[in-house]
Amino acid sequence: MHPHLIRRATLADLTQMNRVAFESKAHWAYTIRQLEAWRDDLMTPSHTLASHPTFVAEVGGRVVGFVQLDPCASPWSLASLWVLPECMGRGLGKALLGRALDIARAAGQTDIAIDADPNALGFYQSFGARRQSVVSAPIEGQPERVRPQLLLATSQA
Repeated sequence: MHPHLIRRATLADLTQMNRVAFESKAHWAYTIRQLEAWRDDLMTPSHTLASHPTFVAEVGGRVVGFVQLDPCASPWSLASLWVLPECMGRGLGKALLGRALDIARAAGQTDIAIDADPNALGFYQSFGARRQSVVSAPIEGQPERVRPQLLLATSQA
């Protein structure tokens, strides 16, 4: 794989970011109908790029992942973390999460809150995220589905 670059996101990245989010969510074998129901929630509002720390991972000039923090929440929350399926397992998610933790820590945050997709729980727990609770999130065929609510310390020991 080519080396990656992590840089602040710009408005010009928005279309690629939205594609990354949708393709990444689709990787987890949700139905097309369910993905369409989530489409608006998966899109990054353009106005947040100025107010929310947002970084993209770029490989060969192409956006292949991104992370966004919500500094309006207390503690700050992870608004988005997505990596294209073909780039998963190569350290990009780890690098993006690390950048987010650095930014939050520099701003005085001791933890970030994560409303996790159940499929991403293991990823976040591998960084030491602690489950605080769950939110009921039933979908067709999975009436008992829940989204783990996590806290991740910004200082990685």
